[in-house]
Amino acid sequence: MTTSSSTSPPPMRSMKSSIDKDAIALNAALTVKWGAHEVPGLDKHRAEAVGMSPTVLKVGYSSGAAVIKHLPVLLQHAGSNARSLRRTAEIMLQNSKRWKEIEVATKETSQHYKQLLISSRVREEAYRKAADILKRIMERPGLLNVWENSCPGLLKSKTRELELQKEGTFAHQEALKEKLRIDLIYDAVAELKKIEEGGRPIKVPDIEVKWRVVATMASEEQAKILRQEQQLAAELKKIGDGSETVDKYHQRLEESLPNSECDLKQQELLALPLEIFQLTYLELLDVSYNDLKELPREVSQLKVLKKLYIQNNRLTALPSSLVSLSESLTLLSAGNNPLEPALMQAYLSGLPKLLFFLKATRRPPKATTDALARTAQLFDVLGYDVFNTPLPAYPGQPKPGTAARDLLKGPPAKLTPLGRPYTS
Repeated sequence: MTTSSSTSPPPMRSMKSSIDKDAIALNAALTVKWGAHEVPGLDKHRAEAVGMSPTVLKVGYSSGAAVIKHLPVLLQHAGSNARSLRRTAEIMLQNSKRWKEIEVATKETSQHYKQLLISSRVREEAYRKAADILKRIMERPGLLNVWENSCPGLLKSKTRELELQKEGTFAHQEALKEKLRIDLIYDAVAELKKIEEGGRPIKVPDIEVKWRVVATMASEEQAKILRQEQQLAAELKKIGDGSETVDKYHQRLEESLPNSECDLKQQELLALPLEIFQLTYLELLDVSYNDLKELPREVSQLKVLKKLYIQNNRLTALPSSLVSLSESLTLLSAGNNPLEPALMQAYLSGLPKLLFFLKATRRPPKATTDALARTAQLFDVLGYDVFNTPLPAYPGQPKPGTAARDLLKGPPAKLTPLGRPYTS
């Protein structure tokens, strides 16, 4: 029994353990080959088949022969990779509904607090300047008589100036500030003069009392400004600056690096920034269920794009540059868009006919049309009629004064053996 047991095959548990060890060893080897960090959700078999390094594709680590050639140069370095994708995400935010909401809410909140802060700052500066003047009077009591004589005229002048200025303008704010300052000094001087009229001379402590009152008003107004600024910051923070949306976009762009698929479906995009089309490694781009009105012609930069999903947007036309993707593009989903009737018919007929339609209706380059327009404009300016203007005289050509119209109407000219018309 002992001998037979020694020759019996190993138990199933031992075999399973051996398989597990082999799998662990294989995974460890692949991890070493791909890099120090694994990428969640990556198809390892696909990556192994094409010889890609998921970590390199994910975060841009690469050096020497390990450079992933199909990635743009901008994305092959970890630092530039992170900066470029983050910047693209920020531009995407500026082309989204979220940004419009932030702009509206921020504008209303800022406008409300702006008015409060402006009036508070005008009063604070007026109180502070008045306190400074009273402090100088406290140091030199002789100035009290100077201000007593000058305040009525200054107050009348600033009141008139304030009436002439449009409310809300900078000039109005400056005039209001000066009037408030003169009002405070005039009131303080008048009250101090009442002491003198009562038969007691004005002393420095009397002036100091008035100075402290005005200085306290300036301090209270400054504290009020700080509270208003804190309230504004809290309101803006509550509204948000869109950083959470930028993080979401950034994550989706990063997720496109290992699998060449960029999913921007249902992201409330109003337009596609051109930076998206710098991701030339993309094989699939999904921008469906957004609010796009135009597909940029720069989509032709995605030379290896195989699938493009643009359904459920507000597109009325498609760029003719899609024709340049005819060798790679295998699927174009553009349903539920208000396409032009002819374009919709071509789309429903299939991708080959759609690309043929776009090629047939492609407009000439703008440079060519501009050149033709400039030439036509030059002829109009010179009054030059190409058809009715007589042709110049050259050897072997019709007589001077013969118009092109006359050549077309007249009988065929007799030609010499060299193929030139006879001349008289």
